[in-house]
Amino acid sequence: MKAVLITGRTLAQGQSKEHGKTLAKYMEACAICEMDDSDMATIGVKQGDNVKLTTEFGSVVVKAVKAKSPTKDIVFVPYGPWANMLTGPETQGTGMPHFKGLEVEVKHAPTEKVLGLEELIRTSYGREK
Repeated sequence: MKAVLITGRTLAQGQSKEHGKTLAKYMEACAICEMDDSDMATIGVKQGDNVKLTTEFGSVVVKAVKAKSPTKDIVFVPYGPWANMLTGPETQGTGMPHFKGLEVEVKHAPTEKVLGLEELIRTSYGREK
C-alpha cells in the first residue's frame, strides 16, 4: 500500500526518551506506525502486527497501531531512530531534513523483526560491538 509518511513528536516519545533511549519503553513509544483502521484492513494487519515501511531513503520494520487521529492513506511514525531510517539527509539549506510528506510503501511483515535501538544502529551502520 502506498501512503504519505508524517513523522513528529508525541508525548509518549518525549517522556520515554528522558528515561533512556535503550529502554523498552522508548522502543514501544517510537518503533510504531499509526495507521487508519481501513488502511490496516486493506493490507491485512491488526493492532500490534509488524509492518515494513519503505521510502526512497530506506526501510524499517515497526509495530502497526490504530491512529489516534485516523486519516486514510497517511501513516505517522514518532521521531526517533526508526523514523530516521526513512528520511533523507538533504535539508535544502534549512538544516532540517524532510520529516513530513514522504511517499512510503507499507507492507504487512509478520515474519520480520522490529529491531531494538542498538541492533537497529549496528545493522544500519555496519558497526558491531
